[in-house]
Amino acid sequence: MKLWNSFILWRHLRSRSIQCKGRAKIRIQKNIKLAGKGKLILGYGDGGIARFSWTGCNINFMHNAKITLHGESRIGFGSTLTVGKEGEFCIGDQTYVSAGATIRVAQRICIGDRCAISWNVTIMDSDFHEYRLENGTIPEKTKEVIIGNNVWIGNNVLILKGVNIGDNAIVAAGSVVTKDVPAHSAVAGNPAKIIKNGVTPINPEF
Repeated sequence: MKLWNSFILWRHLRSRSIQCKGRAKIRIQKNIKLAGKGKLILGYGDGGIARFSWTGCNINFMHNAKITLHGESRIGFGSTLTVGKEGEFCIGDQTYVSAGATIRVAQRICIGDRCAISWNVTIMDSDFHEYRLENGTIPEKTKEVIIGNNVWIGNNVLILKGVNIGDNAIVAAGSVVTKDVPAHSAVAGNPAKIIKNGVTPINPEF
């Protein structure tokens, strides 16, 4: 199964920089762009929760999508990575995302180096639907998400459009992040608020 997935990815991308373990649903459209140097492994490990090797993952790269790799990174079993038309997903070195994650890119989502992202985390940079306010204005539907270096994100966190999470920040489990998170701060809650300043995560070996 791993060999078959790798063949499909190589056939479409002409690169071995993105690999997939276990079963997978792969949809790749035309003119996908790969940038940077590195390797992204999808479907690794068990992510700290019960997963089986056939759980697989979903990969959706739409027309003119761009994937930028800045080193070796991993996304766990049962996850979905969707990069929409002309969207960009970039991920840094020694970063891992655990099982059951959903990453949905409409414009741009960028995750830095040495980030530890727990299971069942959802990151998306768009509402994917528009709505109108009483004054007639239509709020911006899509805005990029930037996650800095050495960031910890707990399980079942939801990160919404336009959020910038600074270096060395910690997001507690179950949080809903709707606004920027300053560097060296810990946030928690719905919506997430600062509960501690001056923190620096100490990451285990990648």
